[in-house]
Amino acid sequence: MGGMDTFVEHVIDGDWSGEGRPSDGLLNTVLDLKAATQLSQKLEQRLLLSQKDIRNSLDENYLTYSAAVTKAESAQSSIAQLLQGVDELQLMLGDEETGIQTRLDTAIKNEEQICERVQSNSAILQCLTQLSAINRELQDMDRLVQSGELDKAAQKAESIETTVNAMENIEDTHIAAILVERVNLARMNIKENVLREFHKVIAVETNANSANLRVDTSRLKGRISVLFAALDSVKDGENVLKELALYIISAFVKPVLAAQLVTHDDAESPTSEFNVQLSNGSDTTPTDGVCDLVLSIVAFVSRVLGDRVWVDVALTELAQLVLQRCYLQRIPETRTELASFHKTVDALSGFEATLLAQCADPSIERPIQAAVKRLDELFVERQCARALEQSRRAAESTAFAVYKMDTHQEWSLAFVQATVEDPDTKLASSFAQSIKEHPAAVFPQCIISESIVGTVSSAYQLLNESMQCNEPGLAQRLAETAQNVLDVYCVLFPVVHRQQLRKVPALALQFFNDCMYGAHHCTILGQLAAAENKVNPNWSAVARKFFDSGIRHVAELAESESRELKSLVGADNGTGFYNASDEQQRDALAKSLKRGRLALTQLCAAMRPPNVTPHMFYRILGRYLDAMFAAIIDGIVSVRDIGVDDSQVLSDHCRAAYGLVSLFHLDPEITCAYSTLTSAALVSSTDEQGDALLDSDDESDESETTAQGVRLAKKHCQMSDKLVQLADILMISRADILARRRAGLLAQYSVNELVSLVRALFSDTHERALDIDELKRI
Repeated sequence: MGGMDTFVEHVIDGDWSGEGRPSDGLLNTVLDLKAATQLSQKLEQRLLLSQKDIRNSLDENYLTYSAAVTKAESAQSSIAQLLQGVDELQLMLGDEETGIQTRLDTAIKNEEQICERVQSNSAILQCLTQLSAINRELQDMDRLVQSGELDKAAQKAESIETTVNAMENIEDTHIAAILVERVNLARMNIKENVLREFHKVIAVETNANSANLRVDTSRLKGRISVLFAALDSVKDGENVLKELALYIISAFVKPVLAAQLVTHDDAESPTSEFNVQLSNGSDTTPTDGVCDLVLSIVAFVSRVLGDRVWVDVALTELAQLVLQRCYLQRIPETRTELASFHKTVDALSGFEATLLAQCADPSIERPIQAAVKRLDELFVERQCARALEQSRRAAESTAFAVYKMDTHQEWSLAFVQATVEDPDTKLASSFAQSIKEHPAAVFPQCIISESIVGTVSSAYQLLNESMQCNEPGLAQRLAETAQNVLDVYCVLFPVVHRQQLRKVPALALQFFNDCMYGAHHCTILGQLAAAENKVNPNWSAVARKFFDSGIRHVAELAESESRELKSLVGADNGTGFYNASDEQQRDALAKSLKRGRLALTQLCAAMRPPNVTPHMFYRILGRYLDAMFAAIIDGIVSVRDIGVDDSQVLSDHCRAAYGLVSLFHLDPEITCAYSTLTSAALVSSTDEQGDALLDSDDESDESETTAQGVRLAKKHCQMSDKLVQLADILMISRADILARRRAGLLAQYSVNELVSLVRALFSDTHERALDIDELKRI
């Protein structure tokens, strides 16, 4: 029972002093029902008493308990926050050793950042101090520029730039770029002020008779040293001197050298002046006089402004001007002039040596020396350029000057000598030998232009020069230019004068002669050039170009005039051939033939020899007559009904038209000069070209005009026989027509043409139908 009592007390009082848990006291106790009842009663009593005591205690100490509870809650909340902070700190620091190291690293890093900020702030402060000082320097520089102390301002600019470049803190920054730009603007301002001061004391006056260069030296006293010191201190200061020197050259030297005759007077005075008298007459200042003048100008400017003004570029420019005036514009055009040109070359070489001795760079380019080395090349270029220009002008000229040959042109050594040689030019020995070995050649008498004669002469002269030239490249250039001058004329003339060639038959025929003449001499020149291995341009191509151009323009002329002649004799598109026996129609036919004869006669007058060769005259006349005869034949064949009277009128009309073949007759005194020439005489030309100019059968002498006309008509006019046959057909019977057809005398007529004529001439009968069938079978 002792253990139970103890347990009950503990339960009631809440006080346990034994070992282990309170319930352990009951582990060895065995209770019976009675004892359990007693225990229960006892516990109930004790509980009742305890509840009463507790209630009384609570009532007495409520306020004390309430305050304690409040404090306990507050303490509990604080402890919870503290525990939370401890957890976070433990999370940050990890274990004890790692947390301490982390805190140390963080502290060191913070210290370094603080030191860097301190250094950066110090550098910024230092940079701002330097920028402030630079700003004051810039203001001082501006004041120096405004006050005219340009040398000090230039030095200040140099100092500022040095300072800016030394400041590493602003290197490659926008601030540095702005400061450098500010310094450069100041330097530009300084250079402009220096140049402005020089310009204020220099005055240039030029007119047609004189040129004056005046320098007010009184205003420059004490200032020249300042100006030059300023230029020494600024970058590119030499450009100011270059600009000043080039201004003097452009405003004064160039106008002086542009005059033909120049004389000068160098007088020193308070306002130093350099006076030059100018004249543009026939007299010309010699080369040594021009060189002395330029050297005097250089000496004058050096005396009043200082020799530093003449920078290397300016001196080279002066040498170029003298080179242009005394050398390039006077390049010789002949070998004789070239031989005497060495005096000029020596004078110019000495001038350049004296002038460029003042140059700071001894290796500076020497334009006169370089040009002298190219004298032979320039001589050739001058000849080529002059020849090409002459060829172009000849082709573009509207004068159309005529060159009349008195006789046939025989190509020989004498001819070439007369073409090439003059007091300044001699025929090359190799050229003369080639001519002697070349077969003789002839060009028939006709009218050509003076322009083609001059162009051919230029080609011979250039080829002669090429054979005297020792430099293979220059010799080739001369030979090619000889070909080109003829090529230019051949191509350019028909383009420039296209309208005139279409409207003026005489000009078209003259151009044909020019082309044949050009082709003739191109062939000869090609053969001569081929004898020299060093000169071998393609002459045959130019000869062919001449020939084709001439043939083409003659064909265009013949085609155009043929259309006009057909319109004249065609009797209003054939309507005039209907009812031909009517008086009005007969008169209309006669008038149309008369108009055609008049037009043809005028064309013959323009091309009558010696305007062209007889053979060419016959060929063109044959084309004109073919056109007229074809128009008449076609008009008559197209008539559906031809009466007896009409056939007589039309037959007479055909015979009257055939009478135009009398125009083939030429004066024997004219043709006899060509009778001994054949196409073979043109040995230097192609067979095709020879056939276009000559035919000995055409020029053979005939005692009777009619016989000559008939013979030439049969050869050159295809429609002449057909027209005569038509005149017969209009008058003969059907049987005769069939007989002539069977005999082959009407071969020029097609079956349809004969059938149309039979139907128009004869009545519609069974016999006519049979004859028509027979014609179709033949």
